Amino acid sequence: MVSLTLTDLCEACKRNEINVVEKSDEPNQPYKLCTQCHERLLKYSLRPIEWYNLSVVHSPNKFLLHDDFYEEGGEACQPEEDVVVTKKDKAPTLRAVRNDLESLLDFSITRWFLEDDVINALKKHDTQKTLNSVKFRFYGTENYEVKSRMLEIVADVLGTFASEWVRELWGNYDEDFLYPISWATASSLPVEEGLNNIFEKLKSVSEKELPIAAFTCLYRFRSSNILDWIESTCTIFNDNWGRLAAVCFPTWERMKSWLNKGRPLSLIALDTMANCVNGYGDIYVEQYSPKILGTDKNEVEQLLNNYYQKDGVPRVKMKIAKIVENKQEIFE
Repeated sequence: MVSLTLTDLCEACKRNEINVVEKSDEPNQPYKLCTQCHERLLKYSLRPIEWYNLSVVHSPNKFLLHDDFYEEGGEACQPEEDVVVTKKDKAPTLRAVRNDLESLLDFSITRWFLEDDVINALKKHDTQKTLNSVKFRFYGTENYEVKSRMLEIVADVLGTFASEWVRELWGNYDEDFLYPISWATASSLPVEEGLNNIFEKLKSVSEKELPIAAFTCLYRFRSSNILDWIESTCTIFNDNWGRLAAVCFPTWERMKSWLNKGRPLSLIALDTMANCVNGYGDIYVEQYSPKILGTDKNEVEQLLNNYYQKDGVPRVKMKIAKIVENKQEIFE
């Protein structure tokens, strides 16, 4: 902590002069506060508007601001002193900010997730102005979470309108942003171009980390080209391969081929089929309601039973039982 005498205003209350700088999780972006707000920050006792103003700059993912200590509206959960909140101390609502682009972008940064109500509000604004502001904010901060949120807005709001900027980002690639750039790429670039960029970068990911990295980067594309890539790339079984394959329009012919190839592809095939059961996977998979396409349903049980004769471990037995039980839901 360093004491300062500055003319800038406190990042939290925006009324008093800054006289304290407190370290944050981002070494190059400390909190700049007045004495009173600094004390409330360290005591997890910020007023909602103070939490909100700090979250706009630092994101709500920083240790002193995150959801262990504050609700999404900035209400303190574990204050170490009483928090008196008057009307002027409340954080803005979506209704209050939705018609002003800059205020709405501020609001989007303070959310734990970029949800549909904020996405829909952003889509009502001029696309060029939104892109200009998103780029300005991206280049104007050191904060990873704020930069990442701007790329999420490209992914979910701007799409192909931001294609030239996304190409620039690949040209000046920063590996720290592989995931959010990949999400933006899925919405803004042609599938083959986008996948080629990501496949190239995934070559440098370790074998251990590759399955989760691949899922996170690629699931939004929903391309059967990804199934070819899995087939040529995968060397070890991991649950994330089946999650990814399930959302990429897998066919019954592909599943039969993978079962015949043996491990790890055979186990991935079983996981792919099981991930088509509603309630089996996670929200990222279930939002797409995946199916195994082009299935001859008369073949399913016999083929699965034949595979079990070759690989009769308990995991395989349980997975096959799950698939057979939910056959009508899984196969199309």
